[in-house]
Order: sequence, then C-alpha cells, then structure tokens
Amino acid sequence: MGPLSDIYVIVKTRSKKLSIDFLNHFLPDRKETSDEYLIPQFSDSPISEFNNANTLMAFLESNPTFTQSIYWKNLDKESLNRFGMIFYTSDSCTIFGISQVHSGENNYKNEEDCLKEMKEFFKTEEGYIQFESPPEETYSEFMTFVKSFNNTFK
Repeated sequence: MGPLSDIYVIVKTRSKKLSIDFLNHFLPDRKETSDEYLIPQFSDSPISEFNNANTLMAFLESNPTFTQSIYWKNLDKESLNRFGMIFYTSDSCTIFGISQVHSGENNYKNEEDCLKEMKEFFKTEEGYIQFESPPEETYSEFMTFVKSFNNTFK
C-alpha cells in the first residue's frame, strides 16, 4: 500500500446517528481497529472504559468535552476508502475522516471526489485533504487550516 491521503470534514455536532450514517455510507463493511477505549483517552487512570465504539459514541454524544479518536478498517478490498475515522473534539464538534491510497503524483482526483462527496453528505464546505496526518484538534484550528488550504489551492 502506498502513502495515504486523509480527507477530513468537521461538523458542530456529536450525533451518534450521524456517525453511524457516515460509517454505513463510506465504510459499510468495516472492523474497529481497537477493542478498548479509555476516557480520558490514553489515560493511566481512566474514569470510564468501553469495549466497543457503539457504546463509546453514545457516551461521547452526551459528554461533549471529552476527546477521542476512533478508527475502522475497511474490509472491502475493492474500495478506495481504506480507513474511516471519527475524532471528537474538546469543543463539542466531530471530525470525520477517510483514508485512501494516494492517487499518484500530481493526481488528487480520487481525494477531491471523496472530499466533495463528504461535503455533500454532511452539507458543509468545511473540509480538507491532508497526507498521513491527523486533523486539527478544535473547530477554530480546523477552520484556520481550511482557510490556509483553500488559499493554497485557488
């Protein structure tokens, strides 16, 4: 597998239903990449532990200040989408991501098509393409990056 392109959009919600809809649309045949989730994430003394993303997403919907990153591997080998990601920010937002194998040097058609599809799915213009890099951590940081990204590619 070559380098991965990461396509991200952000929304001002923590809706579990929207997260499930995203996964069912972009990665219908998927597997979680973790079997344990800690609150706070990476804590040596967690206040909560979850053994699946479904119950974790319900918790995060009701507790908007906790951060978390959840990853799924796509089991459909024919799909361009290799991984799905959901990042819960400390400011009550959700960043949705798709990792794809990079289209090739100076070719971003697949990534651009995916970003367009994600923007349409979430009814937003707030997204960008990155390469093997996690997204920004808050809404304001994300939007600052979106503005610099849009200025770079105009």
